[in-house]
Amino acid sequence: MQCFYVNDRKIFSDQAFSINDLLVFLNLNIDLIVIEYNKIILPKTLWKQTLIKNNDEVEFVTIVGGG
Repeated sequence: MQCFYVNDRKIFSDQAFSINDLLVFLNLNIDLIVIEYNKIILPKTLWKQTLIKNNDEVEFVTIVGGG
């Protein structure tokens, strides 16, 4: 079992997830989100190939329009 953090919430899982898998599972709009992975902004081109490992930290930052 692995443990990782999503927006400071501890998550336990028996499955391996890529960043993209996690976004799909959480039903997040990928057009309006920025990913910080272990304190580094992760380009969208790496989302499918980046596997979340034990003790990793993932932060989702959503873009909100307004005026």
